[in-house]
Amino acid sequence: MNLEIASKNFLIDAPQERIWRLIGKVIFQSLSGMEEVEILDERNFRAILREKILFWKMNMRLKGEITEITPPECLTANLLIEGMGGIFKINQKVTIKMSPREDGKTSLECRSIAEDAGIIIRLLFFRKAQSIAKSVFETIESRLRDLA
Repeated sequence: MNLEIASKNFLIDAPQERIWRLIGKVIFQSLSGMEEVEILDERNFRAILREKILFWKMNMRLKGEITEITPPECLTANLLIEGMGGIFKINQKVTIKMSPREDGKTSLECRSIAEDAGIIIRLLFFRKAQSIAKSVFETIESRLRDLA
């Protein structure tokens, strides 16, 4: 069952091509708690994500794969996050779409969807996943505003 985790739409006062040049850097800067990042190739990476879930500070494995790159319009990544020895798993699809506006601005649509989210994920970890995704989207907006 697919479940929307978070979404955010916003407008940046910069052309679409400039936003496209900045988006990769801004995304990585927006992921707090990410350590030991290893870039495997131009589309794959892995890292350790340190987050407090419920009452425990957990180290979770993050595997990311960029599945769609359509410059300068869309960037989609699949993220697999595993914690607690593989008991906790969440598959997320994160999409960032960029559309030019006539006034030289760019409209962005950020969306995170949990794919195949089981009942344990929905009950125990959904709010944390939602909090993380919202924070990342807000930070992306803030950094793009600063850099654009």
